[in-house]
Amino acid sequence: MESWDIPALGEVARAAFLMGGVPAVRQALTTPDQTLKRIPDEEIPPMIDALTRPLTDEEKRSGTWAQPERPRILMTGTFDEVQEAFLGRQRLVPTGGPWAEMTDGLPVTPPTEERVAQMLTGTSHSPDEIVPYGGRRGEGKIVTVEMVAINAVMAGCKPEYMPAVLAIAENGACVGYPGDSSDGHMYVVSGPYAKEIGMNSGFCFLMSGNPANMVLQRACSLMGTNLGLTTHSVNLGLRTGNVHWGTTFAENEDSPWLGLNEQWGYDADESVLVAFGGKITIVPFHQIEVVNSTAGWQTIEGSPEIVATCLKTFTNMQGKGAIITFCPDTAKVWKEKWGFETVQELQDWMWDNATWTKEEWFKNYWANAHSFKEALSNERGTRTLNPDHMDLPDDGLVPMFMSPKWIAVVVAGGSGQCFAWGPAGLPQVISIDKWR
Repeated sequence: MESWDIPALGEVARAAFLMGGVPAVRQALTTPDQTLKRIPDEEIPPMIDALTRPLTDEEKRSGTWAQPERPRILMTGTFDEVQEAFLGRQRLVPTGGPWAEMTDGLPVTPPTEERVAQMLTGTSHSPDEIVPYGGRRGEGKIVTVEMVAINAVMAGCKPEYMPAVLAIAENGACVGYPGDSSDGHMYVVSGPYAKEIGMNSGFCFLMSGNPANMVLQRACSLMGTNLGLTTHSVNLGLRTGNVHWGTTFAENEDSPWLGLNEQWGYDADESVLVAFGGKITIVPFHQIEVVNSTAGWQTIEGSPEIVATCLKTFTNMQGKGAIITFCPDTAKVWKEKWGFETVQELQDWMWDNATWTKEEWFKNYWANAHSFKEALSNERGTRTLNPDHMDLPDDGLVPMFMSPKWIAVVVAGGSGQCFAWGPAGLPQVISIDKWR
């Protein structure tokens, strides 16, 4: 195995192989200097040696390797000693400066036996039940309900938040996106549960201040580190980074359309977590204004053409879809004035009208690289990006998104006329109620 000559990266690589049941892998270290045009001569012999040296007795061993169990109790001590233990466990990353190994760098609530037991009262599931953890870097790692509860305690959650935390864990508890300036994942809670735990779905729903929203997204970050095996600046290489790994908020019930839960086949009284993964970047809310010569500035709600034009400004199409958020007042105008009786009608219109020419589509790196192969595998003549679009002339209009379903419409925010948009992938929808 070839690894950069960075101690932390070597540890991550060995951990990845251990999760696959391979305890002994030879490493040949190379310089992390990406400006070099060729491998330095002095690094070639160690590579050849690692490939050709006879196997040792340890390397010849067969059988099934089992990950050694960690001690359940990390330490005992005073409150201050516990904080020092968590915050003091740091590593120096290649970019310089220390990073916390087990936290987000902020003080945490100590996960004592009593607090973890209390957190577990928020779910009927057994502490040793396996959670089907969906994180990419946590794949193959055993995650239990109790391990999720420990991170929920550290984040400052209440027991009643536990079903949502378990749903986030099932999705993978965001480990960020290995690119630049993304919010990683976005979690929207739809259904009665959001009101039960006091989540914010109105004014400032993307901002700090609401305890439920904030600690849920903090639990997401802590699980990404402790369960998803994320190491900053090593296997999370964000050159600029982001504020939140898992922005979390609730859907506003004051919507003229079916909620996200019903859109995805659940009943109105069922609560779900709608998880958008990949690369999520929401463009700041826009209030569209025009000048009226007699009355001065007049605020309008923005027409479908305006929103379609906004979507056409995307330069990064890695998500192959979009998310549009409407404040409730704006959503009502779109239904009453523009005639969109259902979300599906709106999705269909946007898919037909948010288009590029085929030439523009092929010149966009992300759209071409990430959508082309999938589009070729879709059936011709369907409401999907498919080979029919690839056969168009250069000036032919091609939908920007994989299908209408890939355009998510979320109602959230305060009163007034506002909307926001950004690229997104097809969401994963997970029942919160099943984790009660």
